[in-house]
Amino acid sequence: MLHETIGIYIHIPFCIKKCNYCDFPSLPGMDDCFEDYTNAVCREIEKAASDHSNKLADSVFFGGGTPSVLPARYISKIIDALSKGFKISENAEISIEVNPGTISQEKVMVYRELDFNRISIGFQSANNSLLKLMGRIHTKEMFEECVDRVKKCGFKNISADIIFGIPEQTMKDFQETVELALQKGVTHVSCYSLKLEEGTRWYELNEKGELPLVNEDLEREMYYWAINRLKDSGFIHYEISNFAKPGFQSQHNLKYWTDKPYLGFGAAAHSYMNNIRYSNIENPVEYIKRINEGKAAVDMSEPVGLDEKLSERFILGLRLIEGVNIKHLEKEFGNEAVQKYNEKINMLIKKNLICLEGDMLKLTNSGLDFANLVWLEFIT
Repeated sequence: MLHETIGIYIHIPFCIKKCNYCDFPSLPGMDDCFEDYTNAVCREIEKAASDHSNKLADSVFFGGGTPSVLPARYISKIIDALSKGFKISENAEISIEVNPGTISQEKVMVYRELDFNRISIGFQSANNSLLKLMGRIHTKEMFEECVDRVKKCGFKNISADIIFGIPEQTMKDFQETVELALQKGVTHVSCYSLKLEEGTRWYELNEKGELPLVNEDLEREMYYWAINRLKDSGFIHYEISNFAKPGFQSQHNLKYWTDKPYLGFGAAAHSYMNNIRYSNIENPVEYIKRINEGKAAVDMSEPVGLDEKLSERFILGLRLIEGVNIKHLEKEFGNEAVQKYNEKINMLIKKNLICLEGDMLKLTNSGLDFANLVWLEFIT
């Protein structure tokens, strides 16, 4: 019997300290909730498992927040609930996000015993002054220790998150960050441009004119330098912000970009199944309360119609460097539906923002700079 493959996402909304740029649903100072939250997540998994017993999970991702803030026994309990409730494929990618300063040798050993095979480290910068400015709790040295620790325990699939366009960041700062990630032998790099999101400390400072920002030209220079440096080091640039050694692309994140189904568990977790998108309530205390009362944690649910689905396939497919296969879209949605976009596609090709190589529609180098404008054209 063939099983439909899905991804599973577990949201751990806790952290030690909220970073100045962070708009993710993550909260410091909630240690008292750890056990109740873990139990609630396990109950939610148990309930969903009975509805999705025919699914095979080939990727599991613990994100946050900072999942490594949780004591290892709670991560173990959640994995146990997943193993009992779902079929997890033998070669599944099982990832956990960690931050330097929250990860002991004991925790890493437990992760290995629980069959985690991918670690994603929040590195961000090799400059300790910038890390402090960002509100990070770790130093460059702690990142180095973290990589050494996970390697010692047998992890080979190691990702590092880095940010460019940070206030006061110089080209030299950024280059040193990329070089250190390479020197430590990571196999995946997520390289993000700083975005000032509403509700963050830095957004407020920027509104008051109190935040010195990196100029746009320097920010673009950093991005292209990283693309070339990582390519020279054997990395494949496979998504607009993501680079991997061959065979180390994030299988879980590829599900998001290629319209594959996934289930999310925990406060603020999102799911996408049977063309329905839904998300859980964000507040962890309210989430625990709802689960304990036997209620659904879902806060929002909406069907994704064919028009919207096709629109998203273009937008998400154009995040990938290889692009989106037009012939596949025509086969799935019909020629007429896809041809509705012909005028926009031709206009973007004339502007040299996208190009058609065989059946693949993809961003050009100029398109990488103006990707947001390209994606806007495909919103229905």
